[in-house]
Amino acid sequence: MKELTITAFLITALLFLAILGAALIFENSRTEEIRKSLEETDVLWNDARFFSGSISNASDCGFLESENLKIGDRIYSEGLKIQNYESANKLTDALLIEKKRYALLDLQFWENSIQIRKKCGPPFSTVIYFYSQYGRTAEQETMDRVLMDFKQRCGPATVYITFPVDMGLSSIEFVKKDYNITGTPSVLINEKAVLTGVVSTDELNKYAKCW
Repeated sequence: MKELTITAFLITALLFLAILGAALIFENSRTEEIRKSLEETDVLWNDARFFSGSISNASDCGFLESENLKIGDRIYSEGLKIQNYESANKLTDALLIEKKRYALLDLQFWENSIQIRKKCGPPFSTVIYFYSQYGRTAEQETMDRVLMDFKQRCGPATVYITFPVDMGLSSIEFVKKDYNITGTPSVLINEKAVLTGVVSTDELNKYAKCW
């Protein structure tokens, strides 16, 4: 009986260690993925910054708009990766830093888009979504879906950017103050119209004029 008890204990211990080892391998894999995502965000941020410095001297508006949209598509793809990491894990310190970097990258992309619209006219609309990272509500969940549908319907006619309002970024606080963003969810369209709460795609389109 004693031998059976020892054997059962050893089997249980080995199973526990195997599960723990698999969990650690999985977590290390996730950490490595986030590290690579951080590096890609840095590359995109520097690309957007240097692109910004070229806008004033460029004469080909078609080229500027095309390259800006390419940067925007890459930023959007990186954002989807972050969403997937966040869905699969709790908000780790590494992921929190990544979300902050991503918000600053979006801020630079928005600045580039504003410069291009001023230089070349308005071939696209800017739609800026302000949301809460830590205080998600049913309203915000609904607005997430509305804006996703709106982005898909508008396509390249809209530059779509998201900003978390409660992650301690002074630059976002400045934007909120400058455009009088007082609550979430809120949408700023073309640096003029501010819509707060849940609104329809048709209401958004009154200001963005995608269709």
